[in-house]
Amino acid sequence: MRIPLNRLFVSAIVLAVAFGAMSCQKKAAKTVPETPVVQAETAPPPAPSEPAAPSAEPFPRTDLDKSNVETSIDDLNRQGVLKTVYFGYDSNQIDDLAKSTLQANAAWLKSHNKYTVEIGGHCDERGSIGYNVALGDRRATAAKDYITGLGVSAAQLVAVSYGEERPALPGHDESAYSKNRRAEFTIKP
Repeated sequence: MRIPLNRLFVSAIVLAVAFGAMSCQKKAAKTVPETPVVQAETAPPPAPSEPAAPSAEPFPRTDLDKSNVETSIDDLNRQGVLKTVYFGYDSNQIDDLAKSTLQANAAWLKSHNKYTVEIGGHCDERGSIGYNVALGDRRATAAKDYITGLGVSAAQLVAVSYGEERPALPGHDESAYSKNRRAEFTIKP
């Protein structure tokens, strides 16, 4: 059996490198002199005459005033600071309950005028897709118009129709349908 010359050459190089590394380790271990450990005499600590003052932290703890901390947009939407208004079947008329909800939303929007808000118009699944998109647009626009009539800037509001595409409550009965006929307010960045 004959070993090819290039394998023999590579094996010789690997052995030379390994041998050299081992000899360097032995040499390095011999050249480092050992330093004797000298124990210094330790004096007993002085007797405390006064109680030690607590050490000051670099930044003392203080209670933060959380009223100045701004809540994130996602948190505001999760908290539901702007309420949803609901509509009757095949209607974009704003009833008394919706008016009181929209008045509260308008008050919040006036005091937080730096936010842009999307008013999404939604429908239940009855009716054609095209009809529901148009009805959702009428609902979003009705809510927007009512709020701008209360003094909220129209530039702060965007009306969008989702038709029947985003139901709040899936189902095929009146309890689901009544929750899906809505104008929903979402704060946008």
